[in-house]
Amino acid sequence: MQINSDQLSAHLQKKLHSLYWIAGDDVLLVQEALDRLRSRCRQEGFTEWDLFFIERSFNWQTMLQSGNSLSLFSDRKIIELRLLTPKLEEAGRDAVQQYLASPNPDNILIIVSPKLEYSALSTKWFKAIETAGVFVQVWPVDASGLPRWIATRLVSHGLNAGEEAISLLCEKVEGNLLAANQEIEKLRVLTGASPNNRIHIDTKHIMTLVADSSRYNVFNLIDAALVGDARRCLKIVNGLRSEGSEPLSILGMITRELRSLIAVATRMASGQNASSAMQKEGIRKTHEGPVSRAVERHNLATLEGLLQQARTVDMAVKGLTKADPWTELNTLLLTLGGTRLCTDGFSSDYR
Repeated sequence: MQINSDQLSAHLQKKLHSLYWIAGDDVLLVQEALDRLRSRCRQEGFTEWDLFFIERSFNWQTMLQSGNSLSLFSDRKIIELRLLTPKLEEAGRDAVQQYLASPNPDNILIIVSPKLEYSALSTKWFKAIETAGVFVQVWPVDASGLPRWIATRLVSHGLNAGEEAISLLCEKVEGNLLAANQEIEKLRVLTGASPNNRIHIDTKHIMTLVADSSRYNVFNLIDAALVGDARRCLKIVNGLRSEGSEPLSILGMITRELRSLIAVATRMASGQNASSAMQKEGIRKTHEGPVSRAVERHNLATLEGLLQQARTVDMAVKGLTKADPWTELNTLLLTLGGTRLCTDGFSSDYR
């Protein structure tokens, strides 16, 4: 069975399964999903807890022995595996499948990992695990969903805020849900809010009490470019630059995305619809919206032109032209997003 983290609470009202796999890259959301699962397990009498951090040298017999051992106090047990990478090696796959061949009804196996690659979800060994247990996909909260997430979280802490205040709070914590949760908790403490004492906060509260904790990555940047959000695009580039990111590493991710867009556009040019083309190219569900916007905006020829434009950024990074690499990178991203730029009057070295 496969569910997302929003469906987990409802699922946990039913009978527990012998295995749960929670996967995602957002620390806060993964931890909250895990906390809900552990709490439900404790209600069912799973009071013992064996925790294993899985590294290359891990002895999988240790996990199997834990599953087969009897408790001195007849307590039911949680066996929790923390994967440091999204990939489960062959020895681990074999051990988990061996465990599931005859699971102990007094144990629950919980696996926690970073987000799995799309290709892993369709493998035979993963399908077998998914059939025996529950795979919980923890999707990140993107920029469009952040205001609703923050509004809901504020209400749960006894706080209310208008649209302008929520928008400002989003700007200060975007890309960093852990910081967002901490700032909301700080607002609750400093204002004295509670479910029985609701406090309304405005932009003045946000400006005075909330630190700028926004954190971005290249995936945020690419999504902003694909949907044509020029302002956010430039803000993320500046954030990445101030954090010490190298333009060449950012360019590599953008180039990979352009090749993916070209592949989708090629399928569409041959008669496939956008949904089918994206599925064939392995575009993840949460990324389909931005990709759809981009292929509506650009045809195959203009996408190939953008790939050629990426070469000018590469040349600037390597010092082969006089152009500034960051300026060229911004130009590429804004063009991808559909922003019309005026370059008349500039020599080719500066375009």
